[in-house]
Amino acid sequence: RTCADQIIRRCVAGKEAIDILNACPSGPTGVHYGANYAAKKVFESGFYWPTIYKDAFELVKRCDSCQRQGPFLSSKGNKYILVAVDYLSKSVEAEALPTNDARVVVKFLKSLFSRVMAKYGVTHRLSTAYHPQTSGQVEVTNRRLKHILERMVGENRASWSDKLEDALWAYENSLIYKERTKKLHDDKIKNLIFNVGDQVLLFNSRLKIFSGKLKSRWSGPFTISEIYPIYPYETAKLIHPDGCNFKVNCHRLKHYHGGDSPPLEIPDVHTLPKDN
Repeated sequence: RTCADQIIRRCVAGKEAIDILNACPSGPTGVHYGANYAAKKVFESGFYWPTIYKDAFELVKRCDSCQRQGPFLSSKGNKYILVAVDYLSKSVEAEALPTNDARVVVKFLKSLFSRVMAKYGVTHRLSTAYHPQTSGQVEVTNRRLKHILERMVGENRASWSDKLEDALWAYENSLIYKERTKKLHDDKIKNLIFNVGDQVLLFNSRLKIFSGKLKSRWSGPFTISEIYPIYPYETAKLIHPDGCNFKVNCHRLKHYHGGDSPPLEIPDVHTLPKDN
């Protein structure tokens, strides 16, 4: 089946589908993250069946570990952990917070973080919207901190906010293998080169992955007016004939080849004498 994100996935059913779904939380790399994440892992593995979300919900509902562990407990009024990772040095900062709305993040950026940036003359650059690949380091850090906290709090799970600094210290002083993994990843990257004036299509990631309508996820074409070569991904400024312009990550673009089709060249056909 060709899905809405233009990826071909193998359709499965019955026991095979359930075995694939069970492998997401129970496999060697499995994590109990909830029904939506389990379904997303199945999609990333290249499989599809119509009732995947319903089956994932039933799996999580009946999961023994999920029923015992339950949701993230409040600790001294804190329910969330804000994690920030420096892309260059991999240095991690973590802070326990009562809420996870935008005001909390803005307050964090305006206080300690902004003073550190100003002290060392660092220009803070944000990742572009709808591009989770640029936040992959944070996702890995979250998983490692969670595993460390699980082993430190023991039976008293509500004490995680008191153990957060110790967990952060343990993470910072652990041996992390990243150079070889980075090389294996970088060897498979195919760089797309975009120039000012190129016409491109934009991948619209806000559409639902399995929409009932036959709607393309590529919108445009747009014209590139500026290129911002910001490490690790380029950013492009797009303009549309209707006058709107905006910045997007080049990872979400592909070249658009417009214009009239080239004329066909029909060669002269000579009649060959028939063999006697």
